[in-house]
This record gives sequence, C-alpha cells and structure tokens, in this order.
Amino acid sequence: MPLVDFIPYINDVVVRNQSVVYIRKRKNANEFYNTKLNMSNYKSVIDCNMENKLLFFICLNNYNDPHASFYNNSICNEAIEGLGGRMIENEVELISLRLISKQPERKIKKMFNEIRNKLKKDTAIGVGVQSGSSVYPNFFYKKTIAENKVLKFDLNNDSLPIIKAL
Repeated sequence: MPLVDFIPYINDVVVRNQSVVYIRKRKNANEFYNTKLNMSNYKSVIDCNMENKLLFFICLNNYNDPHASFYNNSICNEAIEGLGGRMIENEVELISLRLISKQPERKIKKMFNEIRNKLKKDTAIGVGVQSGSSVYPNFFYKKTIAENKVLKFDLNNDSLPIIKAL
C-alpha cells in the first residue's frame, strides 16, 4: 500500500490513541528532520519526500524537536518505525512496521496490534507475499494495488526478486 493511502487508513487508530505520525525528510546530504503528518498535509509532505527511503514513525507523544531521534532510549519504547510506501507508475514499495524497542510501552504495543488487526479484518487487504522461494506471511497488501502494480521491497534495488501476492 502506498504511504499516501496508508496514512488515512490508520488515521482512526492514530487519533483514538492520541498519537502522532512523523516522516523523516532530508534537509541536505547529511541532515534529516522530522515533520508531523496529519490529514491536511500528508499528501504534499509525502510527495515531496520520494527519495531514497520513506521512513516514518508513529509515536505516543508529540515531539516539538524536529531533530528528535526516535531510536533514543527515552523515546524508542513509545514508537513504531515504518519503512517504505513509495510508489511510481508501475511499482509500489511494501511498508514494513516494527516496534523499535525490545521493551515497548504497553500502549504502543496495543496500537501496533490494532493496526495489524485492522489490516487482517479488511477484505480489501491481502495477507502474505512470496519472493523467490521465501514466503512472508506477515506482509499485507491492498488487493487492488497488487493486481495493477509490481510489489517491491525496495524501489531502488532491481536485483531483489519480484514479490508475488499470495
């Protein structure tokens, strides 16, 4: 699912949990900053960030520091890392989500599971992909997208095997 479709898809979960979604953007060759995503700005912010990797975070708290590191020990236990979601004409990059901390806050674990359960219960969402001989049962995809686009782990790496929806 492209990130521009995923953000509104999870918005009800984010709002219910009073959380914030951030996207990492490049300032220059060596510097990144975080921008908050909301329902009024997500399309323009994501469109401007179609570079090497889309990296985003779902956090329990609002951080006003645009240079906050979500990998910092004081923050990582309340954050979900998201990677991927870029889309070009015939290809879409799979989104992967993970809890950053090995000991996440109970509330962020609950939200992570809410997102997974929403994906599992949605009939428009397929579960499981195959790449070569490997099967990935925990990947979800929007069925209409999988019919029309090539699914990839990384849009910039054509040497990776093609992904097929199960």
